[in-house]
Parts: sequence; structure tokens; C-alpha cells
Amino acid sequence: MKKLLLLCCLLAVLIPIGSAQMAVPGQGVAGMNVDNVVELELLTETEIADKIKKGWTSVLVPTGGTEIRGPHAVIGVHTILASHRAIESAKRLGKTIVAPTLPFAVQATGGPSANNWNKFLEDGTTAPDAGAIQVTADVFKGIQQGAVESLAYVGFKDIFLMGDHGGGQDQMKQVADEMTAKLAPRGVKVYYVPDFYQKTHDDIDMYMYNHRLPIAGHGGMMETAEMMYWEPSPYAYVRPIYKTVPYSGNSDDIDGWKARKDGVATPAAGAGARGAGGGGGGRGGTPVATVYPTGNPHPATKEIGKDLAEIGISNTVNQIKALMAQAKGAN
Repeated sequence: MKKLLLLCCLLAVLIPIGSAQMAVPGQGVAGMNVDNVVELELLTETEIADKIKKGWTSVLVPTGGTEIRGPHAVIGVHTILASHRAIESAKRLGKTIVAPTLPFAVQATGGPSANNWNKFLEDGTTAPDAGAIQVTADVFKGIQQGAVESLAYVGFKDIFLMGDHGGGQDQMKQVADEMTAKLAPRGVKVYYVPDFYQKTHDDIDMYMYNHRLPIAGHGGMMETAEMMYWEPSPYAYVRPIYKTVPYSGNSDDIDGWKARKDGVATPAAGAGARGAGGGGGGRGGTPVATVYPTGNPHPATKEIGKDLAEIGISNTVNQIKALMAQAKGAN
């Protein structure tokens, strides 16, 4: 009898404790702190509405891309990097949400460009490189407009457009300008964040030059290293063959890259350095009909990837703060 009484008392104490944990404001299942979640897709509609009421009225709209990166790197490089950088940037900014990353961009390397598609139709035997998905500039712009309108309708006031892929940058800027004019009467402003892409790539190129590392290239050093840093487990994003995979281009010509950058020499055809082509992705040389990357990924390490990620995150946070300050000053 005494044992039964003791058991009943113990249950009476434990059950309210478990119930209290589940009922704590701002927490979800198993004590998950919703206040720390910035990803829009991981929140419920009521949690989003609650955050907006509490002043979470800024939202980042990142764009990634799906394109070939060689046999060692997954095709979602752009999307993975854009997502991680945006999420970390939002956490540092505070009271900022991140919309789902768009995985399709304009002019994907390995995608059905006019030349590749016509060649495929003509020979009918050789299939294009597997993996790339692209959309037209008009479709891309329409998706950006739809995202902005939807987020403004929900209640977000400051909407930031950014992308990790070269194709689509012009369209994002156009949408930012056009939608700001349209939504201004509702107190909504749309910003384009070019430093998420251009300044970050320029700074990373200089980091590579200063550390005497291969510069740029699709599937090359810069993105291979950062993907290794973000991997949830070894080889989830980058396969171990990155150490030996053949590559094309001249990303190892570090001094040649600097000379071309300074205008001392003319860029070589098919150069591996960023800016020589890359199908609009801006991270490689002239697209070639091969599964090999256009830059050397062999020296990549997780530690280098951490440095590169920090460059991108810092540039994003700094520019968003500057844009917000400028908008506040204008008002």
C-alpha cells in the first residue's frame, strides 16, 4: 500500500512538469525554442504571425541554382551555399526571417542553352550533362515578384533579394526597384543585396590570391571548400574524389589571374578564373562539354571553407545594415 501511494505521488509530481514543458510560450515540440528559428519553412502560420507581431518584419529571399559542378560536388552547390549564408546572416541581424531558397536560376551551366539543345537535337545520341535546371529571365523575374508580393501580404516590411548565382542578378535588381515603387504606399521596401554575390566573390578571389590557392572555377577550390564546411557529415556534399578529380581551365595560374585583373594581360580563352564565362553562374570558365570542374578543387579544406563562409556572411550583414540605415535616413 505504501509503495502504491509513493508511486501515485511521484506521478503527480512528474506529469505536471512534462505538461509545463510542452506549454512554455515560444517553444514547440520537445522544448524546441521557436524564437531561435529563422527559416520560414520551419515555422507554422501562427508562429510566423506571432513573430511579425513581435517585430520580425525583415525577410531575406535567397536564390541558389542547380547546375553541374563536376563528379565530386553535388548539383545543389549554389542553393546550399545561399541557404546557409542567408540563415547565418539572419541570425546575426536579429528578428529576420529567411524565405525558402529558390533552387532554379537563369543560365545554369550544363543547362539547355540554345547551343547545347540544338546540338542534342541534331545528333540525337549524346545526352547533355546531367543535373542542371534553368528558367528564362522572364520566368525568374516573375517568381521573384510573386515571392515579394506574398511576403508583403503576410506583413513583412523590409524584403531583401540576393542570389549566389550570376544569372538573375539583373532581374532581382529590377524587381527590387519596381516592387518598392508598387508597395511603398503599404510601407514596404524591397532591397537588392549585390554584395551577397559580387563583392563576396571578389573578396574570395583576393583571399585565394593572398593564400596562393587556385582561384574560382565551377566545382573548384572556393565552393568545394565552403561546401565541406557546411556539410552535416563528411562527403555529404563533396565526394572524396575531389582530391584527385581532373579539371580544366587555368585556375592554378594565380599570378596570371592577378595580371588579368589588373589589366596587364588579356584573359586566356576558357580561363578558369571567375568572370570568364561560367554560363551566367560567375564561378567558372567558359562552359565545356565535360563532367569535369573548371577549377582545381584538390587543396580544399573545411578550415578554408569556414573563412570563405565568413566573408560572404559578413558582406551580407554589413550591406543589409547599411541599406536599412540609408532607408531610415531617407525617411
